[in-house]
Amino acid sequence: MKLIRYRRPSINTILGITREKRRIKRSLGISQVQAWTKPSRVKQRLKYQMGWYSPAMRIARNTARGRFPSFLGLFSRRK
Repeated sequence: MKLIRYRRPSINTILGITREKRRIKRSLGISQVQAWTKPSRVKQRLKYQMGWYSPAMRIARNTARGRFPSFLGLFSRRK
């Protein structure tokens, strides 16, 4: 553990309870199931299936926000 910390560690972290809980979840595969069933992850998968992250949609979203593609393919704000 670092000597200088930004936040004080919790009691569970000090006792090693958090580490053990994470180890058990990983060994049982629970964390993989949770990763695919989290609401934010489900939303992201739906957006991928709808084509929200396709190049055409990204251009449409960025131009609607006032950014325009440059020659390098990067978006920059219009002045």
